[in-house]
Amino acid sequence: MTENDLIDLGFNKVEIKDSDSQNGYDYYYYVLDVFNNLTLMSKESDRVENEEDWSVVNLDWPEKFRLHSKLELLDFLEIIGHESRA
Repeated sequence: MTENDLIDLGFNKVEIKDSDSQNGYDYYYYVLDVFNNLTLMSKESDRVENEEDWSVVNLDWPEKFRLHSKLELLDFLEIIGHESRA
């Protein structure tokens, strides 16, 4: 999945400045509030190795449950009844 896929699907960019995180660098990630109790979050930009390396998780899910492609994400959103923008 690409960064543009996330943007096209309605994810919002969250920028974290070094001054806030104190980790030595700025980074960002994307979030999508699907329902009141379900928020999807992308991998952080500093962990993305190439343009197609973006993936999505929910922090309450097991680590191995990660959506890696736009198609997987679209299928998941359709199954749960969420209207995506794509």
